[in-house]
Amino acid sequence: MTVVETVEPSHNLSFDPATYPHLAQYASIMQPPTRPVIGREVEIRRLLASLKRPELSNAFLLGDPGSGKTMLVQGVAERDKGRIYVEVDLAKMSASTQGVDGVTQMATRIKSLFDEVVTYRENTERLINEEIKKALAEGNKRFKKDDYHRAELVLFIDEFHLLIQLSTAAAQAIKPILAESGRKGIRIIAATTFAEFHEFVEKDQALMQRLQRINIREPDKDTVVSILQSVAKTHDVYDEIYDKQIYELIYEFSNRYIPADSQPRKSILLLDSMIGWYRMFPSEYKMDRKLLADVIEESSGVRVTFNINGREIQNQLNKRVFSQNFATAAIERRLQIAVADLHDKSRPISSFLFTGPTGTGKTELVKGLAEILFGSERAMIRFDMSEYALENSLDRFRHELTSQVWNKSHAVILFDEIEKANPVITRLMLQVLDDGRLTNAQGREVSFLNTYIVLTTNAGSEVYEDIAHYAQSDDGADGLEEYQKVIRRSLIEDRAFASEIINRMNAIIPFQPLSPNTYKRIVLRKLQQLKEEVLRVHGVRLSVHKDVVDYLVYEVFDVDTDSGGARGLVAQLDSEVVSPVARYINQHPDVEHIGVHVTGRMMHRHDDIRESEASIVVGTIDSKRALRGY
Repeated sequence: MTVVETVEPSHNLSFDPATYPHLAQYASIMQPPTRPVIGREVEIRRLLASLKRPELSNAFLLGDPGSGKTMLVQGVAERDKGRIYVEVDLAKMSASTQGVDGVTQMATRIKSLFDEVVTYRENTERLINEEIKKALAEGNKRFKKDDYHRAELVLFIDEFHLLIQLSTAAAQAIKPILAESGRKGIRIIAATTFAEFHEFVEKDQALMQRLQRINIREPDKDTVVSILQSVAKTHDVYDEIYDKQIYELIYEFSNRYIPADSQPRKSILLLDSMIGWYRMFPSEYKMDRKLLADVIEESSGVRVTFNINGREIQNQLNKRVFSQNFATAAIERRLQIAVADLHDKSRPISSFLFTGPTGTGKTELVKGLAEILFGSERAMIRFDMSEYALENSLDRFRHELTSQVWNKSHAVILFDEIEKANPVITRLMLQVLDDGRLTNAQGREVSFLNTYIVLTTNAGSEVYEDIAHYAQSDDGADGLEEYQKVIRRSLIEDRAFASEIINRMNAIIPFQPLSPNTYKRIVLRKLQQLKEEVLRVHGVRLSVHKDVVDYLVYEVFDVDTDSGGARGLVAQLDSEVVSPVARYINQHPDVEHIGVHVTGRMMHRHDDIRESEASIVVGTIDSKRALRGY
C-alpha cells in the first residue's frame, strides 16, 4: 500500500491517486507563508488549542475578505510540526455536479474524502508502529507520542459556506464527521466571511455546535505597518524607501480609497503595485508619495488629494462658469485644506452650501468640480430634493443615497434645492455631515469620507436683488464680500431648512446674479458650440451676426434675478436660434452655408419705439455675399 512519504518538508508531499483518489483530486498540501505572520499571536494560539481538543477538533475562522485567514492557517502549519495541512478545493469538488444527482454526488465526495483521511491515518500509524518496533529492536528508544502527528491531516476548507449553498446533502453529511473528529483523529479548519456566515451557515445550529468560532478581525494600523515593512524587506525594497511614513500613508490611503476591501490585503496590494511600477520604470519613479498617488489613480481612477493643484482648479472652474470668481476663490481656499490632507478625516472631505439665484452656474460648477477631482462629470451624484418633500420618502432617500455612494464611493454629491426637502430628510443628512457614514436598510455601513458634498438653495433671493443693483464689477465680488454676513443671516431667517445644516457647512458660497456682459459671454460660447456642432454633424458652415447676441440678451430675455439666469437664456437661444437653424437644414439638405441675423429695429437701441420690431432670420449665404457684421 502506497502512502504519502512522511518526511520534511511536508509541502513537497503528494497523495497517491490510486490509494487516495479524492485527496489527490480535491486537496493540496498547503504551502508555507511567503512572509512572517505578524500580529496574529492570539488567533494562532486559539487555533492550535482548537486542534488539540480531544472530542471536537474543529475550528471556524470568520473574517472579511483579505483579513488574512489563509495566511493565518499557513502560519499555524509552520509552527505545528509533524501534522500535514491540506487545503480542500470545494469549488473544484462541485464543478461537475448538476441537478438532484449532483447534490447527492457532492455529499458522496465529501464523505469519501474524509474516509480517505481516516484511512490515511490508519495506514500511517501502522507504518509508524512498525518504525517504532524496529527502532526498539535495534535498541533505539528515542521516540515520543508526537511521532504520531505524522499520521494526522489538518483539512483547511476555505469558502465553507459553499458546502451549504451548493448541497444541503453535503452539509448533512459533514455533521457526523465533525461530531466524531476528535475520536477519528480528523482536524478541520473551516473559513468564510462574516456576510456569508450570516447568510448561509448561522441558521444551522447543529452545524454551528460542532465548530469553534474564531473571529479574524482587521489588524490595527501598527500591525499593518509592520506587515508592510516585512513585505518591503522580503522584496528587497526596504532600503529604497527613504520616507518611512509611506507605510502609514499606504494604510490610511488604502482605507480611504479602497473601502470595499479589507486590511491587510489592500495595503499589501498597494505596496505590491508600487514595487511593480518602481521596478518597471526606475528612472521615472521613486518609492515615495508620488508613486503611491499614481498607483491609486491607476488602479481606482481616483486622484489623491496631494496630487491636486488647488489654484489650477480655480482657473479651470473660471473657464467653465463665467463671472463667479468669488465662488471659485472660496472653493479654492477650502480645497487647499483637502489638498494638504489636513481636513477632518471623520467627515466628508468638504461640504459646501451654494446659494444664489437660479441659473447662475451652481450646478455647472458642481459638474466641473467632479470632472476635475475625479476625471468625469459622471462622478457627480445628483439628488433633486423636491422629490423628497414628503415625510414618507425618507426610506426611499436613504436607500438611493446609500446605494449610489456604495457603488461610487469617490464622488461629488449634489443635493439640489435642499430647501424643498422634508425636515426628516435634512435631519438624516446631518448624520452624514457629522459622522461621514450612513447605515442602509440591510445594516451595511456606507462611508461618505471620500465624498465632496454640495447643497444648493435659492433661498434668500431678495438679498441678491440688492447685490445685483449695487455691484460694480461683472463678477459681483465687491457686493458679495460686503453681503457675506447678510446672506448667512438671510438663510437662517428664511427657515427654508434647518440652521443646523448651515452651521455644519465648511463653506457657504454665494453666487452673483449675472450681469448683461456675462450673459453676452454665455451666448457667444453657446453660439460657438452650435457652429462647431452644425459643421461636425451636417458639414454646414454657420455664421451668426453680432446683433444676434444683443437681440437675445436685451430684446427677448429679461435680465433680472428671477428670470432663470443662464438656464433661461439658453432656453431662449434654443427657441430663437437653434430651432430655426435646425428647421432650415432639414428643409434644405444641400445647403453649405447658413447665416443668422436680426431684421427690424431693436427696442433697446431705439428710444422712440415701445415694442421691439426685431426678429431672427435664417437663410442661405451666397459665397459672393459680404459677411459684414458676421
